[in-house]
Amino acid sequence: MRGSLAVALVLAGCATVINDQKETIAVRSDPAGAVVTVDCGSAPMYGGLTPASIIIERTAEPCAFTIAKDGYGEQRVELQRQTSRATNGNKIAGVIAGSVLYVVALLAAADSGWNDPFDAAQGGWEVGSAIGEAPGNAIDRKTGAAYKHVPAKVFVKLELSATGH
Repeated sequence: MRGSLAVALVLAGCATVINDQKETIAVRSDPAGAVVTVDCGSAPMYGGLTPASIIIERTAEPCAFTIAKDGYGEQRVELQRQTSRATNGNKIAGVIAGSVLYVVALLAAADSGWNDPFDAAQGGWEVGSAIGEAPGNAIDRKTGAAYKHVPAKVFVKLELSATGH
């Protein structure tokens, strides 16, 4: 029972099995001990002092960190949300469904006397692939597992401010 549930989850939402709904971004600065302010879709909040590990929602967009320390100019780092490679696992279900519909369309077209049964088979492949991938892609987008933020590690060198404080 557990094995079939795991297979169903893998086929239905591969990135959800691999990625959590949250991710950790490492933030370091020179000098260390700078305040990290997290601004990811809600009001800015305190993220700790560098070096820090900031946990953010994968669905957060826009998302940025501001790193500041007394006597130094602050720096803002914008994170870009991208699609995670973990979503490629959803193609497995697409290949299976696409292959089945390819064969069905090929046999149906050949049986009905179509001029080019492979044209119908190609259409079956495209429809089957889209149908097979759709549930996993939808689950992964909903949970946030389809996304990652770049950069995954942040390092800033803070410059002394002109006023020195």
